[in-house]
Amino acid sequence: MCTVSWLVADTGYHVFFNRDEQKTRAAAIPPKVIQDSDIRAVMPIDPVGQGTWCASNENGLTFALLNFYQGRWPKGRLISRGQIVRDCAACASIDEARELVSNLNLSKYAPFSLLLFSPEQEIDNGVAMLRWNGRQLEEILQKSPLISSSVRYDEVFAARMSVYRDMIGDGAEQTEDSFLAMHASHFPSKSALSMCMHREDAQTVSFSHIHVCADTVCYRYSDGPLCNTSLDKGLALVRA
Repeated sequence: MCTVSWLVADTGYHVFFNRDEQKTRAAAIPPKVIQDSDIRAVMPIDPVGQGTWCASNENGLTFALLNFYQGRWPKGRLISRGQIVRDCAACASIDEARELVSNLNLSKYAPFSLLLFSPEQEIDNGVAMLRWNGRQLEEILQKSPLISSSVRYDEVFAARMSVYRDMIGDGAEQTEDSFLAMHASHFPSKSALSMCMHREDAQTVSFSHIHVCADTVCYRYSDGPLCNTSLDKGLALVRA
C-alpha cells in the first residue's frame, strides 16, 4: 500500500517514500544509525520484525522495499522482508546486494519489490529492482514511481499515476518541493486512492525523504502522513 518516487538533481539523488500500513500495526522506531558490519547505515526500524523498509548507507546506496501483493504467497512460517533491506544496507555495492538477495531461500519470504539505488546508476533511465513474485526472482528496470496496494490495485495505480503525471511529469517542474507536495496530496479524494492514503483500517503512517549527495547522506522522516505531520531535521551520514 506504499508509494516510492525519486528525483535526480545536480546535488545527487532523492528518494521519497510513503509507507502505508494497518492502523493496528506497532509504530516504527524513527531512523537511527545502524552498523551491522563495517558499513554504517541510517534507517527506521520495525519493532516487530526488527527490519526496515527503507535504508541508506555511507556508500550512498539506498534500498527500498514494497510488498508485491500480486505475487504468490508462500506457505509456512515466513521471515520478515524487512530483514532483507537491513542486510542489504550492510553491502558495499549494488552487485553485492544482488548476490545477497539471489542467495537467499526466498521461499521463506512473502513477495516483494526491492529498489536498489546507487550514485553511479543512471537513475533517470530507471532503477534496478529485484522482484520476488513467489515463484522466481527477476531484475527489472523500474521508472519512478513504484506503487503497491493490497486492495483495488488497478484503481489505486491509475489514480496515483495521474497525480504523478500532473505534478511531476508532462513538462511539470521536478523539484524537491514538488515531490513533497505530491506525497502529501489527496487527489482525487482523501481515500485509498490518494498518494497520502487514508482508509478506515489503514493509512500513510510515515514518510521518508533521503537525499544522497557527494559528501553526505541525509535521512529526513515524518512519523505520520505528510498532510498533518512535519518532517524532522534529519540524520546525516558522512559519505565513505
